[in-house]
Amino acid sequence: MRIDKQAKSMYSRVGYYLELAYKVRHFVKSYQKEFDVIYVTSPNIFLPWATFFFQKRVKSVTKVLEIRDLWPDSVKDIEKLPVDTFWPILKYLEKHMYKKADKVVINNEGFRDHITEMTPKKPVFFLPNAFNNDEVAFESPGSDFQVMYTGNIGHAQSYDQLVEVAEMLEKEKITFNIIAYGANAPEFKAYVDKENFSFINIYGEKTRDECLYLIRQHNVQLSLLKETDVFLNVLPGKVIDGIGSGVPVVTNLGGFTNALINDNEVGIAVEKGSSSEIVDAIKQIRDDKKMENKFRENAKELLNEKFLWENNIKSLTSFIQNK
Repeated sequence: MRIDKQAKSMYSRVGYYLELAYKVRHFVKSYQKEFDVIYVTSPNIFLPWATFFFQKRVKSVTKVLEIRDLWPDSVKDIEKLPVDTFWPILKYLEKHMYKKADKVVINNEGFRDHITEMTPKKPVFFLPNAFNNDEVAFESPGSDFQVMYTGNIGHAQSYDQLVEVAEMLEKEKITFNIIAYGANAPEFKAYVDKENFSFINIYGEKTRDECLYLIRQHNVQLSLLKETDVFLNVLPGKVIDGIGSGVPVVTNLGGFTNALINDNEVGIAVEKGSSSEIVDAIKQIRDDKKMENKFRENAKELLNEKFLWENNIKSLTSFIQNK
């Protein structure tokens, strides 16, 4: 790719996606007859467009669309692009995209009603993020209570709330470690360096194995998204990483993820929780070792039940092959 995916400018990033879409469209057009299944994933919406739109229909090829984010609603909630003018067109493209797909896979049950409303008879399958068997490991944390935040600090994440939580955890003298990347990561790092915090630590990008190893050393995995109906009803990978590592999760999410965490008692989810409510939830786990241990044991059970790839791939394969 010639254009930088992580560019600060939203328009530069759109340019990156357009370049990628052009190359994917050319590949699909040239080689789709050689495959039985084409599986395309979002939230990079340009890839489904390139795969489905203006492509000659090949009956022998099953086209599967995986939805990891509701679009264009999520783009609107980012508030970085002027989508209101084109909203009717974008919603038409969304509906057309679902219709073009033969089958739809979702990583969040909260998406099912939205999709079936647009395409009532479309087969929809729930496939959450998952752990491979060789990624599964559990460790007891050290005596120093620690909170971990891993992943993107971009336009969908609640940057201001992350700053507030960091300030509060510093005052509480709770160690807060962040592995950060994304559009707002440099700004967040500069802020932490400027404030010269003693309990807040920023790390650069790491491999998945390195991230999982570090998560297991912590007492809480934190996940924060912007307080919009779209973002608060997603199932972030960092939530699954916490559950899969046997680490209690604290989040401001609602919907399916909120119920998943609270009903299975693997952490504390406070829908649209304020910074103080999030920190209070962290302190609640810090001050109640029995609660933390219960969350850890429940997370191990939930992992085996829902989030092992070796189990889930069998169900996915069956879904794709079923005519």
